[in-house]
Amino acid sequence: MAGAFAPVVGTARPVNKPQSSKLWTRLPGPDVWVLSGLVLVSLAFFGRTVGFDFVDFDDRTILLAHPNLYDAGSLSASLGEIFVHYFPREEPLLVRDVSWALDAHFFGFENAQGYHLGNVILHSLVVAMLFLFLARVTRSRVAAGLTALAFAVAPIHVEPVSWIMGRKDLLAALFMVVGLWAQSVELTSQRVGRKRVAWLLCFACCALALGSKISAVAFVLVLALHRVFTPYLEGGQAPDLAWNFRAALKRLPALLPHAFVTGGVFVWYRGVLADYGVIREHGPGPLDPEHLGHVIQFLPLIAGKYLQHLFWPNDLSVYYRWPHVEVALSAGETLASVGLAIGLTAALAFLLWRRRDLAFHALFAVALLAPYLGLFYVGLWHADRYFYLATAGVLALLAVGMQELGRRMPALRPALVLLVAGFLLSSVTIGWQQQEVWRDDESLWSYEANRDEPSLLSIQALAKIYLRRAEASDNAAEQQVWIQQALHQLERGHARNLAMAREPGRYRAPERQHLARLHVMSGRAAALSGAPPPAQLAHYRQAFELAPDRLTSILLSRNLFEIAGGVPEEARQRWVEASFEYFVHYLNFSATDPQHLREGRELLETNYGDRFPYLTARVEETRRQWFQ
Repeated sequence: MAGAFAPVVGTARPVNKPQSSKLWTRLPGPDVWVLSGLVLVSLAFFGRTVGFDFVDFDDRTILLAHPNLYDAGSLSASLGEIFVHYFPREEPLLVRDVSWALDAHFFGFENAQGYHLGNVILHSLVVAMLFLFLARVTRSRVAAGLTALAFAVAPIHVEPVSWIMGRKDLLAALFMVVGLWAQSVELTSQRVGRKRVAWLLCFACCALALGSKISAVAFVLVLALHRVFTPYLEGGQAPDLAWNFRAALKRLPALLPHAFVTGGVFVWYRGVLADYGVIREHGPGPLDPEHLGHVIQFLPLIAGKYLQHLFWPNDLSVYYRWPHVEVALSAGETLASVGLAIGLTAALAFLLWRRRDLAFHALFAVALLAPYLGLFYVGLWHADRYFYLATAGVLALLAVGMQELGRRMPALRPALVLLVAGFLLSSVTIGWQQQEVWRDDESLWSYEANRDEPSLLSIQALAKIYLRRAEASDNAAEQQVWIQQALHQLERGHARNLAMAREPGRYRAPERQHLARLHVMSGRAAALSGAPPPAQLAHYRQAFELAPDRLTSILLSRNLFEIAGGVPEEARQRWVEASFEYFVHYLNFSATDPQHLREGRELLETNYGDRFPYLTARVEETRRQWFQ
């Protein structure tokens, strides 16, 4: 039976003699051409995204809100803030921050082109290194090249490449692929010096990946899988021979330093997020039966969705809201979950039994998704950017399998070639169209808000765009047009909230915050429409009741202060005091963030200071409590 499941190529290679690591020193001529072609395709495919703008989906709150970190005039000042003066912070990703500081230094802090160009280049490098790694572990230039090409143009990858915030996914993926390639060299090289250098490079890549995105904690698991499966990947033995557990265990201690660093960074990072209030009580704990039930039900469905988005990429979104903890699964969805769980488990078991070379690629994808299983923290259950590098495992598995099928059954080769060509052509077409979604704010949120099942986030974001235009317009007729468009979106948002038929439970679902934003937008629209101040205030207070947080607090404080400036003097005190109340809430929510506290101090002096005698005592108390 072993002959029926022989390696794809190189079957004449003697057992237990790993192939040489010539890719370490000099690339063969064909590999240089393939690499060059893959890089050029990647650059050409995503090249136009360099001209895209920022989008109001973390680009402004994480990047543009921190000019101190990305000082266009002084790279040394940026590095000082990143590593010393503003460290740690809410999202302490040092490698990503340094890359953005370089973009700001060479292209300008508020120039989106630099950040987009960096993403495009990084994606091209990931594609190139993916080819080099897969050429070793598949022992097939064709399978590695097709996998890298499909990876380069996959529509599911448009989000992390075209979105400036995708930088962390691209950086982490690059360091992980380089680390895998280096470990491959270490495990197959016969030279002691080369093995040591390769090990050090892999260790450095592990640390750099962790500094790019915390989900790289899964990388040490991927490295362990690679060390265990290397004999089946690089020509050591047939992929269906018996396990040699003793030999596999001897290869794992080399990863102890990687594991130690990974564990230390993970514990430290979670502590920082907890201190800054990012990780809060979001619902039942990881061992709670209700939560375990959701995990068991949801994960097969999410795996199915990822595969669908990879091979049938319709209705892609930056913010999927299914499955949802507050919306019960239908009988059909539950049955689909069970079927997918059985099917995927059976397929993996078969590969582990008969094709361990292919099993590695499947486990590669599973391991990279481990941080997103929702075991401890539930924000989004799934997002396409989570699947970025994991797609390489799925594509490699299929590429090797199809190549072997064509070798065994030559009559199928024309059909397989057509299938691959059709898949690549459709990927290029859909991916090219999907890029337009990320051109600017309006294109993104117009697309998202008009999907079949839009999120409340997208609807309120589109309403905010229209309200900003109304506020900026000096033409009364034009202003009314924008107000009416905003009101239409706000009505859609409240209708969508009802249509979701959520049954709020023990989870802190994001819809509460997004519904609060709809009320904030309603308050702004009421102000522009000339509604009386009490009507505006009702919306703002309802927003705070739904989502008492830093952003809602400062929005309420700012809007109430603006209202105070437009009411008669005798009525102004009530509005100023209400504004100050929410400002104090803002300070409380900002207690662990020095940047927001600095901004809070400026707001305190600018808006309140010594301007209002009835606030003098409270202003002094606030100064003593927060700024002395």
